[in-house]
Amino acid sequence: MKKQHPLDTALDYAIRGNVNKSEKILRKLEHDDPRAQFNLGWHELRHGNLYEGYEKLNTGRWINIFGSPPLQTPMPIWSGPNPKILLRSEGGLGDHIINARFAKQLSKYGTVTLTTDPSLINLLSRVDGVSECTCECTGIPEHDVWVPAMSAPYVLKLSYKDLSGEPYLRATPRKLEGKLKIGLRWAGNPQFEHEQHRKFNKQLMLDLANISGPTFYSLQRDNDLVDVPFTDLRHEMKSWEDTADILTGLDLVITSDTSIAHCSAALGVPTWIVIPILPYYMWALPGETTPWYNSVRLFRQIEYGNWDKPFLDIKQEILKLL
Repeated sequence: MKKQHPLDTALDYAIRGNVNKSEKILRKLEHDDPRAQFNLGWHELRHGNLYEGYEKLNTGRWINIFGSPPLQTPMPIWSGPNPKILLRSEGGLGDHIINARFAKQLSKYGTVTLTTDPSLINLLSRVDGVSECTCECTGIPEHDVWVPAMSAPYVLKLSYKDLSGEPYLRATPRKLEGKLKIGLRWAGNPQFEHEQHRKFNKQLMLDLANISGPTFYSLQRDNDLVDVPFTDLRHEMKSWEDTADILTGLDLVITSDTSIAHCSAALGVPTWIVIPILPYYMWALPGETTPWYNSVRLFRQIEYGNWDKPFLDIKQEILKLL
């Protein structure tokens, strides 16, 4: 039988909740394997070390973990005031939304152009500090320096206390019916590397609609669609601007860890996110709140493969709102 690579062993420990054992293995590998350095970034974040965490996560860019190659430019990475700053989005759509916030801070030092996915241009162009929002499909915008968005806290030398959890997206609330309007989203991008770890039985989410009192809306848009016994908004979510308007018309969003979660949170909508025992780097810091978003509450899986506890907690918390 082929011996398991230590990196895979470390991952197995982590996804089953033994993060200390996982970290111990990675520490032995970090000087020889950039993937171990990258994975240790998550552990630094859980210890409360934002800058050190992103310093290690930064290695992911050079081993193609962020899904796109490093920007082909002779211009240097930002290190201080400069006239034309390019904030280059990386990763998935949720990452684009997360990191657009850094345009505001960078705009103190120069004019900021943000690149993103074409579908997000109109929404993210509204972010404070963004002078221009475009995509690389039309070419790399003119710039003097650039900031790789997935490493912005490292480039800007930030700590957790430097993060603002205030809303930074803007939308026009859509009028929706109901006294307590709750949007539900149960699945994200099936192509995400660790989707199998964050995915749960959608019936757990659908069963929330059995609670009497709230008006429930489905926010499932692009995959894992099912007929639901409540209002389905998929046909109204034609663009990210439409989606943002709908989200701001809700009183609460309950979702798995998806781009919808980040859009809702960045709009300041109360957002409850169901996350796995080994969560995305954003949620590595323990607790049910996060410095990234003031409006977010995290419901954490506590046993690998078992999602009963977070959904029981969610049901109890909904009842308190009635």
